[in-house]
Amino acid sequence: MDRPSISQIQDAFAEPLEAFVRESNVRLAVLINRAGQVLAQYGFDKVFDLVGVASLAAGINASSRALANQLGEERFEHLHHAGPARQLFLGHFESAAGQLMLVTVFDQRSSIGLVRLFFERFVSQLRQLPSMDASRSAVSGTDFEAELETSLDRFFQDLVSG
Repeated sequence: MDRPSISQIQDAFAEPLEAFVRESNVRLAVLINRAGQVLAQYGFDKVFDLVGVASLAAGINASSRALANQLGEERFEHLHHAGPARQLFLGHFESAAGQLMLVTVFDQRSSIGLVRLFFERFVSQLRQLPSMDASRSAVSGTDFEAELETSLDRFFQDLVSG
């Protein structure tokens, strides 16, 4: 059996992501792998914002994992940050495609409880996709750091010049 292409895998993620956005009432959502590669997204209208969010989320996840290890934990469950107008939720999970992360931005039209509830449903739907069995691709620590560094450099370059 042929291995699915990245575009086939991304297409398979689109429907569960759209259902998650609709049900949880979030404004923005992006599904990324551990290296910050975008697998599916909803609501981003500028590539520069999408790349920045994906890169920074991958960095946050790596940092929180290192912090958890320093505290004797394997990892932290999820990350949630709340501001006066918007909140951010970063949920990570293991899959046949390796560790994936869903980053969402929401406002007063939703709540952290709804986001977490529908996040669990989203994860369950992704794990049932046939393409997940064939999509595993390992990311080495060196490749992860190189991709993250390149993405962060590009993001901050765009911020300075644009």
